[in-house]
Amino acid sequence: MTPAAASLLTFAGLALLLGGALARRRLAGLVGALPGGWPGWQGAGALLIALGVALHVGGTLTALGFTAPADVLAYLTSTVPGRAALTTLLGAAVLLTGEGWGRSTVPVGLGAAVTLWGVGGDLPMRAAHALHAGAMAAWTGGVLVLSCGRGTNWRAAARAFTPVALGGVVLLSLTGLFMGLHHAGPAQAWPGSGYGTTLLLKLGVFAATLVTAVGVRRTLAPHTASFPRAALMVEAGLLLAVLGVTAVLVGSVPPRT
Repeated sequence: MTPAAASLLTFAGLALLLGGALARRRLAGLVGALPGGWPGWQGAGALLIALGVALHVGGTLTALGFTAPADVLAYLTSTVPGRAALTTLLGAAVLLTGEGWGRSTVPVGLGAAVTLWGVGGDLPMRAAHALHAGAMAAWTGGVLVLSCGRGTNWRAAARAFTPVALGGVVLLSLTGLFMGLHHAGPAQAWPGSGYGTTLLLKLGVFAATLVTAVGVRRTLAPHTASFPRAALMVEAGLLLAVLGVTAVLVGSVPPRT
């Protein structure tokens, strides 16, 4: 369970940090005050990423029996997973610093790219993993911002966020299909393995999320006046469930490995 918990913390942190940074730019002036404010929102995301990385590194080294400081340093500097962990932390620090400067695009974009490259893990699937994680973080973070914002100009905010959500859906679908076929083989073979069954569960939750998201977007009709906070919260909850199932997949051994 340790790898799954570490991945879930990291993914949730990405949603708050990276997704929050994107939402801050995309929804500027349309979303009111957030619980904890913008700095606290992204700071919480960076903290979750740090906790996830620490749990991953600590769990791995504890399982191997290498817990001395020299062992930790050697793992972080001389192994692929260790360097990926350091890359993730470095990118998160750069992104958070860029957010602290205001709306500086260059450090935030650089930090996001470095963070996702670290989260991507090992080659040759690193780019696909990074794009998948980035799309999920952007969608989840935006929905959380929309559902938690106070005084939200929800109709304009939803219209501004819809292209991000649609782009996330397309990117998630393409990268998810590519990785699923690579890790678990043909789709008809997925029910025959634990990994494939978990992947099918993820697809089911993802489909339910899409149905909910379509229902939320229908509230953009001119005759609709109420803010669909409850529906947005359901969409956010389903997205978090997708993150949870994804975290379990990350800790599982694909049948083709």
